[in-house]
Amino acid sequence: MADEIQIWAIDEMAEITKVEPTGQTATEKLLEDAIVKDPDMLMSGLALVGRQTPNAGGDLDLLGVDEEGRLVVFELKRSKLTREAVTQVIDYCSALESMSDDDRAAHIAERSGQSGITKIEDFEEWYYEQDFGEQASLTPVRMALVGLGVDDNASRMVDFLAKRGVDITLLTFHGYQYDGKTLLAKQVQQDGSAAEPLVKPRPSREDRRKALAEHAEKSGMGDFWKEVTERFTNLGYTEEFLKTKLSFCLRPLKMQGLSWGKTVRSVHSVQLEASSKRIRITFFPVAIHLCQEKFEEQKEVIPFKQKPPSNVSKTDRVSEQWYCLLDNKEWETHRDTLTTLASEVHTEWEARRKAN
Repeated sequence: MADEIQIWAIDEMAEITKVEPTGQTATEKLLEDAIVKDPDMLMSGLALVGRQTPNAGGDLDLLGVDEEGRLVVFELKRSKLTREAVTQVIDYCSALESMSDDDRAAHIAERSGQSGITKIEDFEEWYYEQDFGEQASLTPVRMALVGLGVDDNASRMVDFLAKRGVDITLLTFHGYQYDGKTLLAKQVQQDGSAAEPLVKPRPSREDRRKALAEHAEKSGMGDFWKEVTERFTNLGYTEEFLKTKLSFCLRPLKMQGLSWGKTVRSVHSVQLEASSKRIRITFFPVAIHLCQEKFEEQKEVIPFKQKPPSNVSKTDRVSEQWYCLLDNKEWETHRDTLTTLASEVHTEWEARRKAN
C-alpha cells in the first residue's frame, strides 16, 4: 500500500493550513451521489446503468458499462474496504454472469431509471447505439471495489485474484476535510503485481477470428471455410466468434412470440466439423419463424435436419433449429440457395425492426 499522503492549503498570503485526513465519508449514499453526477471519478468514459440494483446476491451499489463495452460491478464502502467487500463483489458478478444474454439485458433495463440513473427501455438497443465497436462484449464482467482505503486482507485477496487473470480493480480514495468539504484523491491498484497472470485474459475478437482460420487451415479446410464465411458476412451480418463456430448476428429485434427474452440478435451460424471435413450451417428458430414458408419450400432440396436449440431463443411457432452438414461439393450445390435464404431473413428482420 502507498504511504500516507499529507496535504496543506496555502492562500495568497502564504498562510498554511494542514488539510486533515478522514477515514470515511458521511455515508455511502453521499459517495454514490457524487459518482452518479460524475462517473469519470471512477473510470473515464463510464456509463452508469444501475444503482442499488436488486440481484441474487443482494443490491449492487453501482452497475456500469466501460468505454470498451464491458459490464462493471462496483461495490462501494464509505470507509476502508474489507474482505467482505471482496466476497460481495464476486457474488454480484457471478450472479450476472450466470444469466443468459437475454435475461441479463432484461435484468438491467427493468432496474434502470432509479436514483439518478437514466432509464433504459431496451438495453440491447441502447448498447448497440453506443457504438462500442464490433469487438465489444458485456462479458466477462469486470469488478471494482471503491472505498476510503483498504485493509491488508482485502488487498491480499485482490492481489491474489489479479495475478490469476481476474479483472478486479481497487479504486481507493484518500479522504480529507477542508473548509466544510470532503476532498477525495483517487488511487488505482489494478494489477496487484507485475507478475504475469497465471490465467490469460479472454482473446480479442480478432485473435478468435485468426484462431478459427488457422484451425480450418490445419484441418485442410482453409479455402472452404473462407468461402462459406465470406458469403454470409457479405450479406451485412455481424460476426461473433467462438472456438469452432462463427455466429451471424443483426441489430436487436423485438418480436412477439419469443419463448424467453424480449429481443434477439443471433440468426444463424457456421461451424467447423474438422473430423469429417464438413461445415455445419445452422439457422436458429427466429430465422425460420421469419421466413418459414421459404424454408419449407427448400426442405426437400437442402438436407436440413432439426433439433431443439441449446442456448438461443425459441418462438411460439418454431421450437427447433434447422441445420445441414455439407462438404465442399455439397456446399457448391446448395450455396446459392443457402445464401438466398440468409439474405431473405436479413430483409425480413430489418423490415420488422423498422415496423417496431
